[in-house]
Amino acid sequence: MMHRVRQMIIVFLLVCLTGCYDQHELEKVTLALTVGLDLDQKNNLLVYQRSPVFSREAKTKTEKYGILATTIQQSYTNFDAVDTAYTEGGKTQSLLMSKRLLQNKRVFPYLDVLYRDPKNATSLRMIAVEGPVSDIINFDPVDKPRLSLFLAQLVDTAVHRHITQKVTLRQFHYMTTEKGMTPFMSEVKKEKKEVRVLGTALLDKRGYYRASLNLRESALLDLLRNNQKEPYTFTIPVHFPDSEDNSRKKNITLATTLKKQTVNTMYEQGVFQFDINMKLTAAITERTFRLNLESEKEKKKIEAMIEKEINKQVAALLTKLQRHQVDPIGLGLYARAYQYKEWKNVQEIWPATFSKASLRFSAHVDIKNIGALK
Repeated sequence: MMHRVRQMIIVFLLVCLTGCYDQHELEKVTLALTVGLDLDQKNNLLVYQRSPVFSREAKTKTEKYGILATTIQQSYTNFDAVDTAYTEGGKTQSLLMSKRLLQNKRVFPYLDVLYRDPKNATSLRMIAVEGPVSDIINFDPVDKPRLSLFLAQLVDTAVHRHITQKVTLRQFHYMTTEKGMTPFMSEVKKEKKEVRVLGTALLDKRGYYRASLNLRESALLDLLRNNQKEPYTFTIPVHFPDSEDNSRKKNITLATTLKKQTVNTMYEQGVFQFDINMKLTAAITERTFRLNLESEKEKKKIEAMIEKEINKQVAALLTKLQRHQVDPIGLGLYARAYQYKEWKNVQEIWPATFSKASLRFSAHVDIKNIGALK
């Protein structure tokens, strides 16, 4: 009896042990933490790769390669021809794509291997690059972490502050297959001694670049998408016609929280209509003028000014989106949910239909906190 119990315990332990037949030694693996796609002057595909080096004998701890290839998978084979380790894509942090590529080529076929091969990372960040991708791949920041980690942290911090959009490969695939919206991604640029977040790059349903949103517009897009993680920070210019001193610009900065959002969807006279209403609570974090905010009358006056400015900025953003026939907000999802009969007739041409829709936005601001100082 004891012998059988002992055998069962041994079998149980063997089953629970983690196998290591497929172990990979770091010295024999090239971890492609950053991958870049660009076009040369003849519109041939350029694939870049940046990887850490784990050899103690190596003086340079980073490998950077750039080669001509027809696909990403072929580039991995070509990378292995010049490297002492074989390339692994399962740890990729960021995929950089130049605006030149996005303007001239359909990007979806190039991404097929990333979706199809389960060994590849689907949580990598999709990033559009203003200028050559090689400028970022070859950038070695002196006072920052490794570039691959730095890029990931840079985008994540910008997303936290609502000045760009974080889009993973998995999310990008959803956007490209979902008929009720158009895809987008973060946008960065290599400047003299730094990499700067520019905002958000907007693509059409075919994957071509259509327009860019700056930092302020990206924050408004995040607000419209109801993607709140932290309070939104807005600096609003204000004007008092009856003020004695109108020579100096007056601004007020708010930390804004979305309390409630409603989207009313209608279809009248062959046109979709979307009424977007938001209730916002705000805390004043800065003001550059004298104002008695403890007075209810003055408080209502400043709230009205803030509402007017936010409505104006959002209206300009919506006009821009319609002009370029892109719907990163996903209003097509509301059209399908509430006006399905009409949606069925236009689902294949939703971006064009969206460009002709009637969009109305209204913000209602309630200042809850005026800060620690009177």
